[in-house]
Amino acid sequence: MEMYPYIQAKSTEDLKIYAVISYGLSSNTYIIESHGETAIIDVGYGPPHSNIIETLGELKMSTEDVRKVLITHRHRDHTRDIKRLLEENDNMKIYIHRNDRDIVMENLKIGKDRIYTLYGDENVNVGKAKIKVIHTPGHTSGSICFQCSEIIFTGDLVFANGEYGRTDLPTGNHKELIKSLERILKLNI
Repeated sequence: MEMYPYIQAKSTEDLKIYAVISYGLSSNTYIIESHGETAIIDVGYGPPHSNIIETLGELKMSTEDVRKVLITHRHRDHTRDIKRLLEENDNMKIYIHRNDRDIVMENLKIGKDRIYTLYGDENVNVGKAKIKVIHTPGHTSGSICFQCSEIIFTGDLVFANGEYGRTDLPTGNHKELIKSLERILKLNI
């Protein structure tokens, strides 16, 4: 059986979303394209895939097409390929919540000029697509979800099997995570 590097999760005239599903201790990666602008959500990128740059090529895209990398939270399994992407494109910015920003900048040796700080409850535009930023602390104090159309990208807040993220790591807080889950459940998606 051939393993494809991505699946097309949504396709309309105005919006295309590709899901790159990983296994083990890595995150899924999502590529969003709208009217010539491309963004990536989470770049932990692990088995069975090894290179986000190759996957972009499979989609007839390159790192030069990507202007925004949106990060759901600070953990390495969601941030691993940030440095590689930034080295490929001087115009790319990392969008991350202020509570997780400094640790990611320090760990990956990224300058503030490459960071766009998110606070929660704002929008990020990708082409004609509007991506709503929702602050959902609990897994980390800077955890955020991204809502695009009727799709929500939850990072490690909640998983497809219904389980939710750990709170026993630095800045995790179980009570905050429960509040965040309740907030997401109220969304009309």
